[in-house]
Amino acid sequence: MNILALDIGTSSVKAAVLDVETGRPQGGIVRAEYALDAPCPEAAEVPAERLWQSVASAARAAVRHADVAGQPGRDVAGVGLSCMTPALVLLDKADRPLRPIWTHLDRRARPAARQAWAAVGAEFLHVVGNRPLPGGISVLGYRHMLTEHPYLIQEVGSYLHANGWLAFHMTGTKAFDPANASFTGVFGTMTDRAWSKRWCDYFEVDSEWLPPVVDGAATVGALRSQAAAELGVPGGIPVKIGTADTSCAVLAADMAPGDLLHEVGTTQVLAVLTDKPAPSPQRLTRLFGVGKSFVHVAHNPVGGVALEWMHRLCFREQSTTEFFEQTVPQALERQTRVSLDPPFLGGDRLEIEAHRAAFRDLELASDRLDLLAGVLQAMVLRHQQAVAALGQATMFRRIFLSGRGADLVHKLLPEYRSANVQILEEGSLRGVVRLFS
Repeated sequence: MNILALDIGTSSVKAAVLDVETGRPQGGIVRAEYALDAPCPEAAEVPAERLWQSVASAARAAVRHADVAGQPGRDVAGVGLSCMTPALVLLDKADRPLRPIWTHLDRRARPAARQAWAAVGAEFLHVVGNRPLPGGISVLGYRHMLTEHPYLIQEVGSYLHANGWLAFHMTGTKAFDPANASFTGVFGTMTDRAWSKRWCDYFEVDSEWLPPVVDGAATVGALRSQAAAELGVPGGIPVKIGTADTSCAVLAADMAPGDLLHEVGTTQVLAVLTDKPAPSPQRLTRLFGVGKSFVHVAHNPVGGVALEWMHRLCFREQSTTEFFEQTVPQALERQTRVSLDPPFLGGDRLEIEAHRAAFRDLELASDRLDLLAGVLQAMVLRHQQAVAALGQATMFRRIFLSGRGADLVHKLLPEYRSANVQILEEGSLRGVVRLFS
C-alpha cells in the first residue's frame, strides 16, 4: 500500500509517496519552499493559500516522480500529515481564513505571555503543562490579535492549527490531534485532556470554535474531489490528521521510553517519551499525539547553524570540508577563556523574553579560533543542561540524531562517542507511514 506523506515545515513542504510496509519512498522526496512574511518585528506568518499551494505543488511532484498514478494496487491509497506545531489558523463563520497562519516562530504575543505568566502562571503550567510561551502556545497569538482588533471575537467561527486546517481543506472535517491541542493553551493536558472552560474563558475563546480532539492516527475523512485533483491523487481515499513533526520522527524511529530523539536545526531539540509527565519551566510537556503517551522536550540554543554562521563570518576562505574536518577539531582542543554567554544565537524557545547571544572575555589577543572554541564549548554545556531538563536518566538506550549537521554533532558531543547513536533521515516525513500501520 502506498500513501502520500506530507511534512509541513516552517519554510518548506516535503512530500513523498511511501510504501507503508517498508517506509521507503517511491520515486524520491520532493521539497517545495515557501516564504514566511514579517509585516512587523517578531512576526512570522504565512497566508493559508500560499501554504496550500506549496502542499499541492510538492504532492503533485511526488506523485509524478513515483509513477504510481492509475496503477491498480500501487496508486496512492491515503494521505497523512506531519506538521510544524503550533501554527494558529482562525476561520470565519464561512470557514475562510481570517488572518495569515501564525507559526511557532512568531513572537508578537510577548505582552500577552507576560501578562498571563504574571497573573496565572503557576496554575497555567500545572494544567496546560507549559509556560505561556509566545509562539509555543497558540492562544497567546489569538489574544494578541484580539488586543489589536477587538471585533475579531465576533468574526471567528473556528480555531484550528495548521494540520487541522489542511485536513479540513482536504476532507471538510475539523479536528485537533492531542499534541497540537496541548499547545493551544486551552486544553487540560495534565488534567482531564479536554477543552478547558477555565482557560477558554480567561483568553476569551468560545468553546464552540474548538473541534473534537482525535488521535493523530485517526482518519478524519475522505479526500474531496477538488483537493484530490490539486494533490494529484484519487478522490475518496482516507486522510489522517497526523501530528507534530517531532512526534512523527519518534514514530519513524520506533522509540520507547529510555530512548532520545535529538534533532539538529536552528536550535537543537531533544525529546523523550514518558509515562510520568511532569511540567517544568525548563521543558515542554505535551501529549505525544498518537496513543496515550506524553513527551518531554528540551532545547539547546546552539545548533548546527551556529557553526555555519561561524564559517561564513570568520572562516569564509576555507571550504566546508576544511572548516568542519580540520578547523572544528582544532577548536575543540583550543584552551581559551572566551565564552559564548549567553548562548542564544537561535533565540530561546522556552523563555517569554527575547534573549540574544554575546561573547565574553574577549582580549586583543583573542582570534577567530577562540570564538569558534567558545561556540563549541557553549554547545556542549547547553546540551548537558538540555538533557538534565528532560528529567530522565542520562544513559539512554538509543539516541536518534536527525537534521542537518547530525553527523557533526555526533562527533562533537563527548556523551555520544560511546553511545548507541543512530542517524535518522527524514524522520518527520517517514513517520507518517506509522499512522497507517
